[in-house]
Amino acid sequence: MNLELLKSFAVLGEVCHFGEASRRLSISQPSLSKQIQRLEYLLGSPLFERGRQGTSLTALGRTFLADIQPVLRHADYVWDNGLRAARGERGRLRIGFTFSSVEVMSRVLLRFQAEFPQVELTFEDISSQHQIRRIKDGSLDVGFVRLPVEPGLSSHPVAQDRLAFVFPREGESTLSGFDDPRVRERAFIGLQPEFAPGLEGRIQAIFAARDFTPVAMHRVNESLTLLTLVAAGFGVGLMHESALRPIGGLVETVNVCPVMDGNAAWDVGLVWREGDPNPVVERYLALARAVLPSP
Repeated sequence: MNLELLKSFAVLGEVCHFGEASRRLSISQPSLSKQIQRLEYLLGSPLFERGRQGTSLTALGRTFLADIQPVLRHADYVWDNGLRAARGERGRLRIGFTFSSVEVMSRVLLRFQAEFPQVELTFEDISSQHQIRRIKDGSLDVGFVRLPVEPGLSSHPVAQDRLAFVFPREGESTLSGFDDPRVRERAFIGLQPEFAPGLEGRIQAIFAARDFTPVAMHRVNESLTLLTLVAAGFGVGLMHESALRPIGGLVETVNVCPVMDGNAAWDVGLVWREGDPNPVVERYLALARAVLPSP
């Protein structure tokens, strides 16, 4: 099926005037006549009657015109969707993030969703290490992870983060910070290592630098649970500062003291595969760079 022939026939069938149809199609009248003759030859029957009164559709022509008009409308729809997909305005985007990057990820995501509503968005809350592995294997398109990243991936810094020492506001307010000797007497509450392996590695490095071993270590699955238990007086903890912002009012029930070690701070970046040809990814990255300039 030749869509060019069908389109020429449809335009001529609607106006029944070779001159006007040629103008609308931006082709010469001889070229239009050859196209109609070719279509009539393929069908084996005339589509138009040509006489002194002008050009008119035959019975076959009227039936055929009614049949092909929805086909051409659908073809235009498919072509338009193809152009949108090529421009990154349609498609699918799979995003990874960590709890500590919820705020920066949301700023980009809401703006992108508003500007490109035809892009299907999926997002997953998983650790930086899991994100990197899945970006490399293609099951995620972009992610918000702890920098730096390994070769084969590109990144754009979007935020900075560091560890903070959290301890109960009631009964523990005399602690001066993580290096207060009395901290060695307190139980520690931490996330399960498999949920945040990068964070766990930094905490263990800080422990090792101080030759510090908690008298007790309680593990939980979420930052919210960690902070709730600290506020209730069950222990103290180390967590990323950025994770405190989404928790809101609960932070007011604990004391927060930044840890100033060099390895207690890091950059957070938007990461993607080098040379990814997905135009949706290109659109997302351009918007992210505009919304989240490098810190």
